[in-house]
Amino acid sequence: MIATLGVVVLCTALMWMTAVGLLWLAPTTRRAVCMAAIVAAAGAGAALAHLAWPDRAALLPAGTVALTAVVLTMARGERDELSPAGRTAWVAWLLFGASTLVWAVLFVAGLELSTMSTGLLWLAMGVSALTLPSAAVTTREGWEPLLQRRRRSSSLRVVRADVRPRVSIHVPCHAEPPELVISTLERLAALDYDDFEVLVIDNNTTDPALWLPVQEHCRLLGDRFRFFHVEGITGAKAGALNWALPHTDPAAEVIAVVDADYHVEPGWLRDTVGRFADPQLGFVQCPHAYRDHEHSRFATWANWEYAVFFQTGMVSLDNRGAGLTVGTMSLIRKQALVDAGGWAEWCLTEDSELSIRIHAAGYSSVYLTEAYGRGLVPETFEAYRRQRFRWTYGPVQELRHHWRLFLPGWLGGRPSRLTKSQRLHHANHGIDVIGIGVRAVVLVLGIATGFSLIAHGETLQMPFELWFASTAALLGSWLMRLLVYRRCVGATVAQTVGAIVAFAALSLVITVATLRATIGLSSAWHRTSKFQERRNWRSALAGARTETLAGGACAAVALGLFVFAPGSGGVVVMLGIALLAKGLAFLSSPVLALVADRDLPGVVPAPVAVRRDAELLSQVS
Repeated sequence: MIATLGVVVLCTALMWMTAVGLLWLAPTTRRAVCMAAIVAAAGAGAALAHLAWPDRAALLPAGTVALTAVVLTMARGERDELSPAGRTAWVAWLLFGASTLVWAVLFVAGLELSTMSTGLLWLAMGVSALTLPSAAVTTREGWEPLLQRRRRSSSLRVVRADVRPRVSIHVPCHAEPPELVISTLERLAALDYDDFEVLVIDNNTTDPALWLPVQEHCRLLGDRFRFFHVEGITGAKAGALNWALPHTDPAAEVIAVVDADYHVEPGWLRDTVGRFADPQLGFVQCPHAYRDHEHSRFATWANWEYAVFFQTGMVSLDNRGAGLTVGTMSLIRKQALVDAGGWAEWCLTEDSELSIRIHAAGYSSVYLTEAYGRGLVPETFEAYRRQRFRWTYGPVQELRHHWRLFLPGWLGGRPSRLTKSQRLHHANHGIDVIGIGVRAVVLVLGIATGFSLIAHGETLQMPFELWFASTAALLGSWLMRLLVYRRCVGATVAQTVGAIVAFAALSLVITVATLRATIGLSSAWHRTSKFQERRNWRSALAGARTETLAGGACAAVALGLFVFAPGSGGVVVMLGIALLAKGLAFLSSPVLALVADRDLPGVVPAPVAVRRDAELLSQVS
């Protein structure tokens, strides 16, 4: 049985690589060409299997898997919008993953090792298998815009130019540079829309030099700009937004949320509010986008790292009616916000959490890929990692709080108006994050397995099937990532590499946030500082101290496996390589921290608006 499955693994691996090649070289190719390529790949797999194992029958399993791939690729559903090349790639990936998983189970079952080594192997495989369904959903979300025949755009939904509801724009801020907030307010004042108000909610800022100039500027902008300096608000940004709701003009039908650093385009409201002609529409969301990053390599890399989610995952979620609100550039029907119960002050991602309750109340949503506003990228790696900690921790909070909403009624689920698709994707938003922590546990179990093999003097050679499958999986995933950045995001090779390095540098903080949220350790809401930082390489390295130590530890353990286990077989070597790769990912953090620090100005001039001269304060008073 395992011999036959070994042939299938080779065939599906070659089918997968062939499908990736089609997406790269001929993404619009016809279905017949895709079928011929898949059959040819299966034939090549059979030939390779015959060379590797002359005693194995290869034609029958190769033909069977090729026929299976053809049937699955041809069996399109009514709403299937994948291109022939896209559907071929998705089917090949699923077959490759399934065959490799079954082969691995049979391989481990046939090993004759010590009880400890065998138990650790089974435990690592079992724990890893728990993450596979969520990983498949997340992979589909990330690849779908690339695999589709054509992009399903929310902009095609009905837009009524004659529908012009009153909009109340809420700008929460806390201890922000006043010139930054004033710049945002100037852009809002230039909106090409008549019926709106702006509420600036200054939340617990203790220094009058920061909020008094903003208050004065609101006065100069006229009656539609109202400023509130409020002390004692709890719940961070969500608390400020909840405080603003009863102070909103009763005639306002739509609440807009804009971060204090965002410069909006004049046509933002004019082009978007007409979608609220649909009485069931709960919110319209535009993507995060960023400005003024060209002067900094770090900020540019971070910008492209941010962009991939908003051009892939958010598009896929919108296609399934499970779009998210993302904290800024959001337009929310006021009644939907009230029906949902307002903003969640207990959640670090109060924005995406709100989308769950709005959908559960029966409202729909729209995500637009056009950027109507741009904010600032954090200037330092420390601020960047703090922001990502919050973005990672929050979805797990959402899952822990709302898990009953995602279950069917017969399993004790809470009644709601969520569709099956919304249940799946809102749940997976948190489950996928938990999977990151689970995979970290699998890595620890792998290390324990390696040392158990060494301690018991056991040898575990790496079969050709495993080597070939691992190589195909790694190469295929990298090619798909590069293709997503190239086609969906529009990044160059250099920008793509920078984005990948930026994401790698966040890998440890993402893992830590996942584990803390999963086991229920509390965490505070930290705002991203917008004050200009000054260069300090020692402080930059200190901010990445944990990643540096973790990277060094992984590299040391990998070196130990290479040195002390030369006879333990290829599987231990593969584990060492995986540890070394993880260590390099962690060590990219201090490198990125130094790059960010180098891009900062050596001396930061004090902004005029922040000077504490008595004349300005007396005028404002």
